[in-house]
Amino acid sequence: MKQRIVNVWAALSFIGFVTVAVVGLIMWSHSFNSRAKPSEMEASVAMKAHDSSIPDRYETMKNPLANSGINLVEAGGHYEEHCAACHGDSGNGEPKFHGLMYPRPSNLLSKDTQEMSDGEIYFIIKQGIRYSGMPAFGKPGDDDEHAWKMVAYVRHLPQLTRAEEQQVLQQSQEPMGHEDAPHEHSH
Repeated sequence: MKQRIVNVWAALSFIGFVTVAVVGLIMWSHSFNSRAKPSEMEASVAMKAHDSSIPDRYETMKNPLANSGINLVEAGGHYEEHCAACHGDSGNGEPKFHGLMYPRPSNLLSKDTQEMSDGEIYFIIKQGIRYSGMPAFGKPGDDDEHAWKMVAYVRHLPQLTRAEEQQVLQQSQEPMGHEDAPHEHSH
């Protein structure tokens, strides 16, 4: 009986060692550079880790500015200033620069992004995403008007007309008026 227990533990230890070795080999063969497309397993683990990092209270949080007639051109100007370099002018996740990064910038038009709650989008804007190119913006807290305007703009991106996009691009060429309403960028 004692020998059987030893054999079971030895077998389980061997299986564990082989599993760790195979996972390590897969990760090593895919490298850690940003050109290599991650395996489905790596992407799945990363998404689950990210999803679990957003506190539960943000799942039901609503944008307090949603019904206040937000100036989408102004919000779009902030988007152009802070977000479009990575997420693209239209929010499609195609960066304006030619470099590659992983994780790739989110397609803000996608069903996955648009199905997130206002609070989850707000949390990502405010806290950023560790080990990615997504920085944190603004001061800590849940009352950052600029970030809530960005949430409204992200929500509007799938319906953005060409005329609105042109207005936003024109607005982004003008000073953003930060001196009137200063806000912090925590890059």
